[in-house]
Amino acid sequence: METSFGYNLLGAKKTYITEHSRERKVDHFLGNFIDATEYEVPLKIEELFHRAGPSFLEIGFGGGEFLLQMAQNRPGSNFVGLELSMVSCQKLLKSALREGLKNLRVLLIDAQFALERILPPASFEGVYMNFPCPWPKKRHSQRRLNDREFMEKVSIVLKQGGFLQLYTDSEDFALEMASSLESTGLYSVGSMEKNPSEGVNTRYEAKWLSAGREIFRLYSTLEGSHAGYGILKEEEMPHKWLSDEIDMEKLEEVYNVPIIEGESLVKFLRTFKSMVEESYLVETITVDNDYSQRFYINLVRKETGWLVQLDSQAKPFRTPAVKLAVKRLASIVQR
Repeated sequence: METSFGYNLLGAKKTYITEHSRERKVDHFLGNFIDATEYEVPLKIEELFHRAGPSFLEIGFGGGEFLLQMAQNRPGSNFVGLELSMVSCQKLLKSALREGLKNLRVLLIDAQFALERILPPASFEGVYMNFPCPWPKKRHSQRRLNDREFMEKVSIVLKQGGFLQLYTDSEDFALEMASSLESTGLYSVGSMEKNPSEGVNTRYEAKWLSAGREIFRLYSTLEGSHAGYGILKEEEMPHKWLSDEIDMEKLEEVYNVPIIEGESLVKFLRTFKSMVEESYLVETITVDNDYSQRFYINLVRKETGWLVQLDSQAKPFRTPAVKLAVKRLASIVQR
């Protein structure tokens, strides 16, 4: 048996197994993964699924059990999951491949950024949040996904009349979310249901039920509309030409020093020098508002000078902070 590799339209690897002169194509588990940097944003549901249809979103799917069940039970609907854990994404993607699901897509991305800048506005019939971390300690309160600002961001992607459903084991978290929803003036907030008869069948739900914990369900529908959609306007691919020699020692003086311009922040962390050519990789962090990215900027010697540009393997969203990073790096090292 011989195995070789190719790539599908999503940039996901496919495996081709040749046996007895027959070639059988098997989708790699990344076939359901969406790399938003490869698409024009905001994303389009029809482009992601190659069809229209009722669409639903889960924020922070964890183990992915709920999203997997929904996709299996409702083949005519489209399901999108957001998650920050690469391990969780891999687990769900492999399960989706094993079940042959074509109506499920996964994004490894920060939910706040995705809701406001990446996902299509007014496109989802419903949004699910199943057992988000309640971050009970006061010093962690800013991490809770239940404040007014987050509820407004959820409203951006919901269709008129669409719903937001929360399942949680934290009554305080649910009450805070209900208060936040009401404060927006955008939602009709239902009464909170304790120990609902219908669960979501996730491992967290099973864990808390076995421990004798109470479960709370909050269901709200969108009645108003929120005009705060911040379309991500990607900058031109940033690069700089330097005709003179460069001084990389000058960069060491600003390692981990925040460079701030407007709502953009840049930090240069460290540098790697190539062993085979005159080039450097500079590890960089950028922040636009509250969205951070980590990537590398390449400085490479050319016949006419030095080219400063994003590394060819780097795929950050080309935000103002990314453009600023390339510009500032060039100005720092230029003699």
